[in-house]
Amino acid sequence: MDTDKTFLNQRRMPVQARARATYSAILEAAAQLLERHGKRGFTANKVAERAGVSIGSFYQYFPNKDAILLAIAEREEADLPKRARPDDARETQTSALRGGIRAYINMLPDHPRTRKAALELVLQARGPVDVGREIDRRFDAAGAFAGLSSAERFVVSRAVVGVVQAAVLEEREDLTSADFEDCLVRLALGVMAM
Repeated sequence: MDTDKTFLNQRRMPVQARARATYSAILEAAAQLLERHGKRGFTANKVAERAGVSIGSFYQYFPNKDAILLAIAEREEADLPKRARPDDARETQTSALRGGIRAYINMLPDHPRTRKAALELVLQARGPVDVGREIDRRFDAAGAFAGLSSAERFVVSRAVVGVVQAAVLEEREDLTSADFEDCLVRLALGVMAM
């Protein structure tokens, strides 16, 4: 898989309403195909067909199918504020750690196979160091690192990231459950209490 950043960049961003609708249809079709058929059923031609667009229209926006996975991951991240649960603000104030964990989990696509494919590509394209920095930024923004040493920050964030990434790669269906979130919070608090 070629992960050169220019190879993965979108060709153009939609501006007009019709172009935005085409772009969204391509992203949705890609997610649907991944969920139904996995990576084996995920081709540019099948995405274009499922989206109801020509292959030429597909290539106007994306140089390849990998670029779609990055676009899906970025769309999910951009949609985080719209998907926040009503109690997020209150819980984040009382539990910055829970807020950081929730922000990380919520930035991943909702569908297990799409989530897995997008995560694998993001890890390849951006590398573990850049992904780690982004996770640290999210935890910092949530106030989860207040009062922690550099070593504690690293261990807590990477422990959470490691468990979440394993759950994504193993396609665990309970990743977004309250029980899973509670377990991650207890794990992080256990590390911090030592």
